[in-house]
Amino acid sequence: MRILSFKIIFLLFSISILAQSPHGKDFNIDCSSCHQTDSWKVNLSKVSFDHSKTSFNLIGQHQNVDCKSCHSTLIFSQANNDCLSCHKDIHQGTVGFDCASCHTPTSWIVKDIYRIHQNSRFPLLGAHKLADCEQCHTSYAELKFDVLDVDCYSCHTQDYNNAQTPNHLTANFSKDCQECHNIGSLSWSTSNINHSFFPLVGGHALPSCYSCHQQNTFAGLTPECYSCHRQNYETTNDPSHISTGIPTTCDVCHSISGWKPAQFNHNITQFPLTGRHVNVNCADCHITVYTGTPTDCYSCHKQNFQSTTDPNHITSQFPTECSLCHTTSGWSGATFDHNTSGFPLTGKHISVSCADCHTTGYTGTTTDCYSCHQQNFQSTTDPNHIASQFPTDCALCHTTSGWDGATFNHSLSSFPLTGKHVAVSCADCHTTGYTGIPTDCYSCHQQEFQSTTDPNHIASQFPIDCSLCHTTSGWSGATFDHNTSSFPLTGSHIQVSCTNCHANGYVGISTECVSCHQTNYQQAANPNHSALALPTNCESCHTTNPGWVPATFPIHSNYYPLVGAHSLINNCVDCHKGNFNSTPNTCYACHSTDYNSTTDPPHQSQNISQDCTTCHNMNNWSGATFNHSFYPISSKHNNVSCNECHSVTGYNPQCLSCHQSDFLNGHKQGDRTDCWSCHSTSRWGN
Repeated sequence: MRILSFKIIFLLFSISILAQSPHGKDFNIDCSSCHQTDSWKVNLSKVSFDHSKTSFNLIGQHQNVDCKSCHSTLIFSQANNDCLSCHKDIHQGTVGFDCASCHTPTSWIVKDIYRIHQNSRFPLLGAHKLADCEQCHTSYAELKFDVLDVDCYSCHTQDYNNAQTPNHLTANFSKDCQECHNIGSLSWSTSNINHSFFPLVGGHALPSCYSCHQQNTFAGLTPECYSCHRQNYETTNDPSHISTGIPTTCDVCHSISGWKPAQFNHNITQFPLTGRHVNVNCADCHITVYTGTPTDCYSCHKQNFQSTTDPNHITSQFPTECSLCHTTSGWSGATFDHNTSGFPLTGKHISVSCADCHTTGYTGTTTDCYSCHQQNFQSTTDPNHIASQFPTDCALCHTTSGWDGATFNHSLSSFPLTGKHVAVSCADCHTTGYTGIPTDCYSCHQQEFQSTTDPNHIASQFPIDCSLCHTTSGWSGATFDHNTSSFPLTGSHIQVSCTNCHANGYVGISTECVSCHQTNYQQAANPNHSALALPTNCESCHTTNPGWVPATFPIHSNYYPLVGAHSLINNCVDCHKGNFNSTPNTCYACHSTDYNSTTDPPHQSQNISQDCTTCHNMNNWSGATFNHSFYPISSKHNNVSCNECHSVTGYNPQCLSCHQSDFLNGHKQGDRTDCWSCHSTSRWGN
């Protein structure tokens, strides 16, 4: 029974192995689609496999191809579906590698070359439609279609060089043929020349190019009319363009349609024609020439100005700028817009006769009020302007609406009225007049200053600048902003009563701390400021914060420099232990515990010097060094541990104190004991 089980297992294993497809592990098509049950051989007439369900449908000539022509191995997925994997590229890469862009599976013959060319970067137009392929593609016979330039000149260099009418080389014509020739034409016709830079319209629509251009030169012409029409300009007599100085810019008067009719748009000049100027004959203004003609009215209308009597312009000294009063509509109805001058007419000035102000003419008339209203100023008694010494600038109080209702805007002066000053009568301040009035408070309020007893300003020696403490709102609620002084109040100073500092008055007060805090300085015991002769500039250590502590001591280096690890100590108590008067300045005094507890080497038992600086520095304890100059260390002594020599107290620098065993091992009784006479620190041997 056991033998039968092994046979079954072996049979199943054999079937599993034989079941693997020779077409690849991912080939999932049923074998019966191609193979028959009686044999593995494939009968193509009975194959039911549909190739269209793969990524390569068999159409055209591909339907008649033997499978082995494409599938060189039984693993069908290894066959490529691009044309070049089966077909040799007879075009040698000159047209790309996509055969299907020109050919079909039905035939290699290309039926619609024209359509293909139209999709290229050089569509066939005009005469190019009729050209044979080999005219451009020189390797056509070899079926090579190398990439060609698409500019005309690359193919038509000979046509360009041989052209005679006109000669392209001599005229230095552009080699971009399409500037003049049409690529869609069947000939070299120039009917499409783009002359938009100088449109050939009107009189310029000439039958031949050579009407303007010389036979072999098409360059060098300018679009200026005069360059071609100089003779027309010089021979014209109605009017004579030369003698009248007419500019050579023909298009200013003439059009492209012809020389006549000619007209000039005066609006493009600095003197547009308006009103009666429109119908004036050109020669009436342009008497001699057409250039340099003045544009001011007086140049043409001098006679009108001088002969006018209503009013007489000369005797009235009118300015000769006619446009100030007149327009081009005519002389009558003249007006003068005073708003355009430096003195606009407002209020009662509007109805005043011109002659009332312009008594001596219309030029140089002063614009200040007093020049016209001096009599009004001097005759006024309510108030008397002269006695009150009022300024003669009437506009300070009056307007052009009339003399009544005069007001003065004190805000325009150097002393704007605010607070209780607003309601004060003018005469209360201007007791001696309206000029030269002092603006300091004390000048008006001397009596208030002297009579004040709470506090007494005189006894307290207050400054007489009232604005330091008072405002125009009233005397009460006076305050002094100490921040505006040279001694701003900060910290504990803010709550101090004024009289504590200003015991002797409010002027000449010293701002030095010691002037108020001398007692604090003298009574200070820890540290004793007087005994240590500390400087009296308290602010070098203290601030105005409540209390004298915490204090800093920036001059510590004057007593004991804080360097190295000492500079990192943040708490003074670490060293001073609360006593700032008699702190020792030796290392051992602070570091006795470090000294006594050190075991490598044991400082106390070996009686190492208590002058720590002998071996240590201010930075840290580690990395200690010792100047062994009294007994130089050299050679093999360099690597010896300190403890090997200094193992006992009372170290002896003699060699035998360390090397007695070495001596006994190599010497006999009676030999010399001065080792250095034979040996060195480099070696014992000779």
